[in-house]
Amino acid sequence: MVSHLAVTFVRHGITKENEEKRYIGFSDVPLLEREIARLRSVSVTCSPDFVVTSDLQRCRQTCRLLFAETLPVYERSAWREINFGDWEGKTYAELKEVEEYRKWLDSPFGVAPPNGEHYREFQARIEKALTETIALAKQRSASHIAIVTHGGSIRYVLARYAPEEKPFWEWTVPFGGGFTLLSTTERWEGRKRCISLSAVRFKENENGL
Repeated sequence: MVSHLAVTFVRHGITKENEEKRYIGFSDVPLLEREIARLRSVSVTCSPDFVVTSDLQRCRQTCRLLFAETLPVYERSAWREINFGDWEGKTYAELKEVEEYRKWLDSPFGVAPPNGEHYREFQARIEKALTETIALAKQRSASHIAIVTHGGSIRYVLARYAPEEKPFWEWTVPFGGGFTLLSTTERWEGRKRCISLSAVRFKENENGL
């Protein structure tokens, strides 16, 4: 029997470091206060059976603000952003004269940040996170799950599994927004592209609650 499984990916809300265009892969930073107020005023229209979130606080905050607190929530470090190593917390302006950084800009999939994560390691980690999440959905007989994670993680999934094939950098994922990929458990397990893709929809909350 075919088991339909929709997965909604939501990117965390914006942080001070995001506004300053700093690299914050593994850095554990909070959302901006005004972003907390904005996300508190809306909620996601879908009703997942459970939510999986990156363990970093910007994702945990976004998860609490967008989804009903009655939903089961699982924190998983495997859904973190790529680790930028020695470049964490720095900007392009601070790094542009660094030779290793220029090499990484020329070949982001072939060069790793010093003491950071190579893209192939990041790719393997996200695939493992996806495998574990799909297994959890199967165990719980879920038909719709949500994952609150990071821009790079979502771009990877879209580049690999969206119905339309587009390179990693051509996908735009807004802060506090995301996409729902509709597929089946069997297709997810078989690593096949999904059936359809739609943007996450939001509704206004009464009194901002």
